[in-house]
Amino acid sequence: MNNKKVGLLAIGMCLLMIAASFSGCVTEEESEEMVLIFGSSGDAKRLDPGDVTDGESIQRMDNIFEGLVEYESDSTEIKPCLATSWNTSEDGLNITFNLRHDVKFHDGTDFDADAVVFSLARQYDPTHAYHDYGEWAYWGYMFSDIDRVEKTGDYTVKIVLKRTNAAIMTSLAMFTVCIVSPTNAEKWGEDVFKHPSGTGPFKFVEWVKDDHITLEANGDYWRESPKLIQ
Repeated sequence: MNNKKVGLLAIGMCLLMIAASFSGCVTEEESEEMVLIFGSSGDAKRLDPGDVTDGESIQRMDNIFEGLVEYESDSTEIKPCLATSWNTSEDGLNITFNLRHDVKFHDGTDFDADAVVFSLARQYDPTHAYHDYGEWAYWGYMFSDIDRVEKTGDYTVKIVLKRTNAAIMTSLAMFTVCIVSPTNAEKWGEDVFKHPSGTGPFKFVEWVKDDHITLEANGDYWRESPKLIQ
């Protein structure tokens, strides 16, 4: 890759890899426009969390999308994210998640139970309208014990398992089942992987293939405002 292209990649890949450095709110006194610019060893391939296997794509999506649960920092412990809590049936085959209210996707639409069902069902259901838009490589060996995902209320969903799976919660903390905006998927169809819309701290602005990717802070983020630490 020539120096010009490396430079353009660096300019475009703004605000990536910020998840590790995002902490605290920015006060009015501290508030100022900040940009992180860095080069990358290569370009992303797809910006759809359910349909990627390469590190470059995953690295970028970690700032755009979120899942029902996530790992504690520097730990394998699971904590709530887009789900506030969950409970498991006595037989271990049903996990019901209570979802966070007042969360918006980057396209301005609401995060809710329909979005969760959409994001997962497109991966496992061959009759789903969007199933053919991805390969869903991780589903077969990480989530094959999931039989179906059901909406049980506007902000509750139930994951029904075919058999008990002691590792299912750690799997659900992985990027591949992060929640995407159904409205955005409907807008872009098979090209949705080029125009990602999640609920994360940074939102997608532009991707010029083999040139640059630009993200910007999500001003409507449901947690503390994303911040670059000097």
